[in-house]
Amino acid sequence: MAAVSGSTGPSRRRRETSGSLSEAAYRLLKWQILSLEIAPGSFLNEQDLAASTGFGRTPIHQALHRLQYDGLVEIRPRKGVIVRSWSPADVRCLIEVRRPLEEAMVRLAAERAAEPEIVAARKLLATGRPMIEAGDREGLLRLDHAFHGAIAAMARNPVLAEVVESLHQRSTLLWFLPVSDQPEYEAVQKQHEAILAGISARDGVAAARAMRVHLESFLPS
Repeated sequence: MAAVSGSTGPSRRRRETSGSLSEAAYRLLKWQILSLEIAPGSFLNEQDLAASTGFGRTPIHQALHRLQYDGLVEIRPRKGVIVRSWSPADVRCLIEVRRPLEEAMVRLAAERAAEPEIVAARKLLATGRPMIEAGDREGLLRLDHAFHGAIAAMARNPVLAEVVESLHQRSTLLWFLPVSDQPEYEAVQKQHEAILAGISARDGVAAARAMRVHLESFLPS
């Protein structure tokens, strides 16, 4: 008897539904942590999260394990799940690792980016101005993530992009701590524009210098 492939029966539909619910729970909890709606140091209970979010225990359980991989929570045996707190030393360690990688990334982007990519990145950054005026912190955080992702694509190195993405995920929470009002939003916007200017001019040195300034602005004083 020939094997049946591409089944769309109940078991496959259940797997797809479970996966989509897990993804939705992950995105929701991740945003609540990144936006500080769930504060660093908070203990999380799967049953309480299921009740407050409307997701079942299984999607919540799977989401928490993904958040642990992102470095946003710690799962402690027999103690539970705690939202990770970041010390000044943690911040410095992250920046120390991100800086050489992202400087390398922008140098590659300056060499390899296609002009349409640069134009698209310029349009993307232009959306930041009205967000700054509106004080749209969520929108600006998403813009920051999209901009760094666009640079990674320009670098044409998927291994580097994957590593940088992982580190960026771990340090996104830091964006919410020092960046909290309009002057700081403006500073980040100008730093992004300087990075893109270096890439656009095919000047890898200038782009790397601008990236260094951008990352070091998150270091604790």
